[in-house]
This record gives sequence, C-alpha cells and structure tokens, in this order.
Amino acid sequence: MHDPAWISWKSAFLAADGRVIDHLQQAASHSEGQGYGLLLAVHHGDLAAFRDIRRWTSANLFKRDDALMNWKLHETADRPDPMNATDGDVFYAWALALGADRFNLPDARQQAITIARAISDKCIKCDPRDPKRLVLMPAAEGFQRGTKAILNPSYIMPRALHDLATLARDDRLAQAAVDGLRLLDDLAKQALVPNWAEVDAAGIRPSSEHDHVFGYDALRVALYLIWSGKRKHLAVQRAKDLYDAEMNAETPVVTALITQTVQDTSSYAGFAALRDLVQGKQQPADHLNTDQGYYPATLEMLCRVAARESGPALHA
Repeated sequence: MHDPAWISWKSAFLAADGRVIDHLQQAASHSEGQGYGLLLAVHHGDLAAFRDIRRWTSANLFKRDDALMNWKLHETADRPDPMNATDGDVFYAWALALGADRFNLPDARQQAITIARAISDKCIKCDPRDPKRLVLMPAAEGFQRGTKAILNPSYIMPRALHDLATLARDDRLAQAAVDGLRLLDDLAKQALVPNWAEVDAAGIRPSSEHDHVFGYDALRVALYLIWSGKRKHLAVQRAKDLYDAEMNAETPVVTALITQTVQDTSSYAGFAALRDLVQGKQQPADHLNTDQGYYPATLEMLCRVAARESGPALHA
C-alpha cells in the first residue's frame, strides 16, 4: 500500500470519489480503467481505494439491463455510453474476485460471479470457423457482421478468464481462454498480432475495418500472455523479435503488420517497461513518472504486477 509508484498513480489518475481519469481522452473514464484501478488496489492492499473505485463504478457505469458495465463516461456527460467493453468487464470482475479474497468481502465475490456469468452469456460466441471453438467478442453487441465477427485480440486475458471460470463454475469462460490462445497463435503465425481482427468461415485475418497495425491495443497481448505464464507463446516471440530488432532509445508503439515497419515510437517509460517485460529484463524500481499519462503509466504498473506473478504456465 505504501509503494511510492501506487501513491503517485492514485494522485495523478484516481479522483477522490473513485473515478479513474484519462486526462488525454477528454477526462473520460472507462470500464477498462476502473478495472485496472480496482486490480491495482487489490495488489497494493489498498482497501480504501478498492471501496472508492467500486462505489463510483457501481453508481456510474452499471446502467445497462444486464450485469455488464457501460464502457465510457465523459466528464460532462449525463449518462455513459450504452455499450460495454468486454475487457473492462473481465478485469473488473477479476479484481472483484481477488479483492473478495484479500479483503474478505463476500458481496464482491458474488458480484464477480454475476459479471462473469454475464460475460459468458453475452460476450462469448461460437467461432465461425468451428462451432466447437469459442471467441471472446469485444462487446455484447455491435461486432457481428452477418457470419463474420470483428475481434480485439488484446481482450483475451487467459489468467483472468480461467480464474473467473473457476469462481463462476462456468466452463465457457475457460474454453474461451484456451481457444483464445489458439486464436492468438493463428494470428501470430501470419505476422505481428493486429489491434483488430476479423474471422469468418474462410479464416482469420486483420480486420478490414481497421488499420493493419500492431499498436496501442495489441501491445497488451504479450503482457497478458506473460502474466498468464505463456511467455513461450508465438505472439510473445513476435513482439520480442520486433523489440530486439529496434534498439533505439524509444519504444515502437505502432508497427505495420507484414513489413514490420515502425510507424510511431514513444519515449514513455510505460511502453519501455512493456518492452523490458517481453525481453525478460528486470522491471524498474518503485518510481513512476505520471507525466506520461494514464495509459502508459498504467501499463507500467501492470507490467510490474505481471513480472511478479508470471511463472510456469498456468492452466496448461
């Protein structure tokens, strides 16, 4: 709880009422940020922050008819965006489950189960290539194009999905994790993993509706795989090959998929921390530079957790 980096993160991005703020996104708050913040509160043993984040989220991002969160609320908006974002729901439910254990909060555990079952029911569909395989959709609605599905590979967090499957006694969540690893392998066999992909009966490929880049979304794929004990996964190796080839001081953050032409780099420490994690280097000390903004600063915090927790392959 007394980690200087956590204190800095809270001071920069966590409002007194429990709202996680992305100042560079018009001071918006997202379900992803609330999930990340809640998870970091658990890992730093900060019950007060856990309660504050949970209270604000419950009051402001649970306006849907199901148990899923609204994905975005602008500072000046009266109501949040009606859609959910599955990664936000996954991380928030996972954080609730972990917090329930650490802080002895049975009601948090029950809420985690409710959200996990809603994810299974609303956000997991059959893979168009094989009805026996499952895919994790980016949201409960809005990403189906007839028989084609639009996917965000960075929403696949195997460790969280397996933990939620065990908690909720829902095999579909565990299968989505296993099939998600196969899906990421299918993409990594082609090139770097894209920010967005599409899948239909003909196969899987980068999304025709998005730029064909390994960018700010896809950067998290390697983080989640390493965190889940899957450092040897081909998608991690693809990212490592890119980082090993680019020895400049700045870190690649947007790279063309096929040519591996770096289109943008960053000097922010959060992206460097991710590169170091992928390359197997030691994570930085407790200091956190919050001037880099919410997203890279949060990535840096998550990389530190992943470095501590990653080990032999989980759920092999």
